[in-house]
Amino acid sequence: MKCKLSIQEKLKDLRIEKGLSLQELSEQTGISRAALGNYETDEYKEITHKAIITLANFYGVSSDYLLGLTENRDHHQFPVDELGLDDDTVELLKSGKLNVRLICEIIRHPEFINFLSDMEIYVDNLAGMQFRNLNKMIEQTRIRLQNNGVPDNDHYMKTLEKASISEDNYFNNLLGNDIVKIAKDIRDSHSIDSETGDPITPVDDMLGTFEELKKADNSTQAQMVMYSKLFKINFTKMDPYEFKTFTDILQRYSDLCKPIKGNGRGKKKR
Repeated sequence: MKCKLSIQEKLKDLRIEKGLSLQELSEQTGISRAALGNYETDEYKEITHKAIITLANFYGVSSDYLLGLTENRDHHQFPVDELGLDDDTVELLKSGKLNVRLICEIIRHPEFINFLSDMEIYVDNLAGMQFRNLNKMIEQTRIRLQNNGVPDNDHYMKTLEKASISEDNYFNNLLGNDIVKIAKDIRDSHSIDSETGDPITPVDDMLGTFEELKKADNSTQAQMVMYSKLFKINFTKMDPYEFKTFTDILQRYSDLCKPIKGNGRGKKKR
């Protein structure tokens, strides 16, 4: 995921959060629909000063946020000391080495508080005594059974042996489950982002093409399948005349569709 949102992405996100279409936004801001559409595309040229102020006021965000000067929608009038961050952390966050946007999403996740609480319990060894007491009780029970002649290979003796809890293993699983849940939710929320990996691999796509080709009733239909994959065109929307015209053009001018020239096997050279 990107470290920062572009101006276009911020404008589109704000409009979608409001549940507005471009036409509805145009009616409420007085900015033309065409201009608003251009502001949200990668090809936009320039957003006017007046439009920035109008949109910032309409969405209730700072103009600095829309201009990309800050990632905070509101102005925060307090010193960084109030955040409780030490100097090294502040410098690391400012260095650009970390994806601060991702860090913010992790912190905002509802499960992050639980993760931090579990981490604090582990770091401060707050559960260590309870684990040791429990393990001692299990071991004492095993010793009593051994003294009563119960062999070590007895089912209940083996159960007690497996019942001992490793504090490190317990918290490895607990903290691992916490962070995986957070990571998965964030990944799912970014599944539609343009820079997110496509779940359909090239191999999947190729196998799908083979399956479609096997189902083709004739060579023309097979051609249609191949062209649709190659040119990313939905040929099902073409009428027969349009499709024939298209294939005629390809066969006439595209080297990809021309038959291979050569003497061929079995033919004598002259």
